[in-house]
Amino acid sequence: MGDLKLASEFPAMSRAGWMKRVEAVLKGASFEEKLVHTSADGIRLEPIYGQLAGPRAARAMQAPWTLFQRADHPDAARANELALDDLSNGATGLVLVSSDSATARGYGLDPARLARVLQGVHLHAVALRVEGSGSMAIAELIAREPIDPERLSVSFAVTSPAEAAELARRGYTGPYMEADGRIWHEQGATGAHELGATLATAVATLRSLEGLNDLRLVRSTGITLAANQDMFATLAKFRAMRLLWRRVLQAAGLPDAPLRLHAETSWRMMAVKDPHTNILRATAAVFGAGLGGADSIAVLPLSLAQGLPNAFARRVARNVQNVLTEESNLWRVADPALGAGYIETRTQGLCEAAWKVFQSAEAGDWPAPNPDSKASLPIIGAAAYPLGQEYAPETEAPR
Repeated sequence: MGDLKLASEFPAMSRAGWMKRVEAVLKGASFEEKLVHTSADGIRLEPIYGQLAGPRAARAMQAPWTLFQRADHPDAARANELALDDLSNGATGLVLVSSDSATARGYGLDPARLARVLQGVHLHAVALRVEGSGSMAIAELIAREPIDPERLSVSFAVTSPAEAAELARRGYTGPYMEADGRIWHEQGATGAHELGATLATAVATLRSLEGLNDLRLVRSTGITLAANQDMFATLAKFRAMRLLWRRVLQAAGLPDAPLRLHAETSWRMMAVKDPHTNILRATAAVFGAGLGGADSIAVLPLSLAQGLPNAFARRVARNVQNVLTEESNLWRVADPALGAGYIETRTQGLCEAAWKVFQSAEAGDWPAPNPDSKASLPIIGAAAYPLGQEYAPETEAPR
């Protein structure tokens, strides 16, 4: 098949040519004032970019990201029923959210009942994430099964270096501990603040685990970031985290190893009123995180801000990802934003700003998010274009 010259019939266009057309549209108005703006992290963003060279920031494996669903129903039998339904209909992983987790949102599992929650689940065939205090409970549950821990995909959330060392001794490959950017995002942190503070937490974790060998050490820590409705900002943020992590490993003299990067759709952007608009927000967030290189993604069900989501809300959350992976095939191109001027500019700008935040945090000066920030908050259906009459909530129990 010969080279396709799809644009050969169109005249070549330079930046000067584009600017001439833009100036004609502006009719004397200032280009800088009308079309250039600065992000909350001080990154200059223009409307026109050419191709820019930049470092690759892609997942380690060219495969679909892991599609996680939250297992958080307080009733263990019902949690099991929902989990089995999720795994039978496209989910490839479960997030085991304990009731004491900061991400439980008022619900969550009893770690003592994990055996019932996972009854009938083929642990060797699915990925697991632990949020809250269930890490050692799941390790004990697996110890009773004829399964090699090294072959499992389990992301733990222990806070004790001794527990992390014990998990390593049992053969788990990690991550054992988690650096979580969601807590910063939910307080109104900018993208650079979320990245820098999360990176500092991850580095502190590495220091606490110096007893592990180098390869175990670099695999010991996973990172979770919030994915919001601004798909391009999310895409750049996830790319930036991979580049920042690579720089940390180089600075520490550790071998290069892929970061286990997890995304969850933003809790901050969830609307209580007209919650079906949350489906659109989640779609944009998954688009950004998936193309930005997330290894795994969890979508918060559309009605979680209203109460305990029902099966329909969970199905929609699951299918947002199913459609984007199976029908849109977003995962098939590795780092699709590589070289795109706008995304490269945002990525590099975030890296530079986040590295300064990281250095300040290392010196003891952590960022102070603005909880009154309007960033990531829902607008459509909440503050603009509200419904005349709200639909019945898609919940099993109201909040």
